[in-house]
This record gives sequence, structure tokens and C-alpha cells, in this order.
Amino acid sequence: MNYLDKTEIILKEKGYRLTGQRRLIIEAFNENPGHHTAWEIFNLVKGKSEGINFSTIYRNLQLLCTLRIIDKLQIESGVSHYELCGQAHHHHIICKGCGETKEIDICPYANMGEDKLSTMGFKVTGHKFEIYGYCSKCNLLKE
Repeated sequence: MNYLDKTEIILKEKGYRLTGQRRLIIEAFNENPGHHTAWEIFNLVKGKSEGINFSTIYRNLQLLCTLRIIDKLQIESGVSHYELCGQAHHHHIICKGCGETKEIDICPYANMGEDKLSTMGFKVTGHKFEIYGYCSKCNLLKE
């Protein structure tokens, strides 16, 4: 089952339809893996649908985030980036200069262990780990 089919099932379970705009958004992520801003997604889909506007893309991204189909990365610069949920477990390094976001497969939570938190009566449902700094290009500009 592909991601578009999974998305349609999740939407139907929650009382929503897989509209043309939502289909285009998911296809944009499938065709362009990685992290994208709402504007980037808009630019990827605008040529495929007449009359689609940025607010439609933005509203649908918010809904897809609420339904945990897409994950929203809150970046220190204030510009949110989005990625499909359900990808391999990873975290992010984020450049404070240009906003470039890269995945890393390091997970500090793996060393903490869920057991310690569960003894505190805390049930973990998810976690995020982001490292901020400067990429090699921006670091050269700062020197």
C-alpha cells in the first residue's frame, strides 16, 4: 500500500475526503522527498491545478498535520517546514543562517530509555530532537 492510499484511509476514518488539493500535496512530498516550507509545496503544486492558492495549501497542510499525516517542524527562524510522517525514525540539524534542514539518525532518547520515564508515571507518545547551528556555507560567511 502506498502513502497516498494510507492517507486516503486516514482521512476517511476521520470523516474527510482525499480532495484533489490534498492529493497534490501528498504527491509533491512523494516526488520531492525531504522537508519543505508551505511556499515550496505551493510552488510544486500550483502548475498542476488551476486556481489553487497558497491559503488552500496552508489550510490543508494544517489539517494533514492535525491528522498526523504530515509532520511540522518548528524551526527557530519561525519558518515551519513539513515532511511526511512515518518515514524512518530521524531527527534534524537546522542551519540558523539559511534554514537548511538535514536529517540525522542519531537519537539521544534511545539512550534515556522509556523505562526511566515510565517509572515516573510518564507515558511517552513521541519526541523530537533538533540541533541548531550553522552549515558549512553559512559558517564561512560568519568568519
